[in-house]
Amino acid sequence: MRISLGDVSLWFDVSGPSVIPQGDTTVERPVLVAVHGGPGLDHMTVKSALGPLADDFQVLYFDLRGHGRSSAESWNMRTWADDLRRLCDALGLRKPVVLGSSFGGDVALTYAALFPDHPGGVILANTTGGHWGGPRVIEAFGPLGGPEAGALIQRIYADATGDYQAEFNRVCYPLYSATPGWADESRQFLARMIRNPDVASHYNSHEASSFDPWSLLGTVRCPILVLAGEDDPICPLPVVEELASQLPEGTTRFVRLSGARHTIFRDRPDLAFPAVRDFVSQIRESEPAS
Repeated sequence: MRISLGDVSLWFDVSGPSVIPQGDTTVERPVLVAVHGGPGLDHMTVKSALGPLADDFQVLYFDLRGHGRSSAESWNMRTWADDLRRLCDALGLRKPVVLGSSFGGDVALTYAALFPDHPGGVILANTTGGHWGGPRVIEAFGPLGGPEAGALIQRIYADATGDYQAEFNRVCYPLYSATPGWADESRQFLARMIRNPDVASHYNSHEASSFDPWSLLGTVRCPILVLAGEDDPICPLPVVEELASQLPEGTTRFVRLSGARHTIFRDRPDLAFPAVRDFVSQIRESEPAS
């Protein structure tokens, strides 16, 4: 499905019903808005991970502008965050709960900071919210993938304009999960995805250095759930812990997932999914009666 926001047409999809029967009546289920990883990828990065949540919520997926099936040639972190706000408004979602996965967490955090009264809550999943960890990422990949992985990450950090995507997918992407079968699953996963490498290249070389979502952390007011894989190489735990420490005290919950790498919902579904369900339930219980 597509929706026009004026200057951009966004593609979106939903999983799970919004209204379900309950006895002699019906009830509306919560809506969870999922923001995908990237840059340059599409909603399949998160849809494949969050499938079980459709048993409890209606999950809304969309492609960020310039990604997947969505249009627009002009974009940056602020436009992506504003599109998220406008998409929710256009669909009538008041105080939405937004889950940003990986790069999508950068967008979700920016949205929460720029529009502090808009979200009902934000879930930052397997993300550093815009800080990519530098030496900590290099240090993390070496023990998991050996000298080849460590050397490749060093080259990527040293040369922001280089095209290392194919090599990264071969050497480093299989290290994103700690559970068996990920190597084959990830190859199929990448093959099905609509990828736009130009978006990734332009963002990494021109946009990433011009805006830091962490610079706006002081404006965030909504409840935040931070989910971090203990062994995540691309979003190292110490960086995520630092992010969580700078978010509002009292409304931020940090969950450390032991045995999980970057694919937290695949590696530790027993911990990650209950944490999301509890967070959404708590937000819903705190909403004023209509």
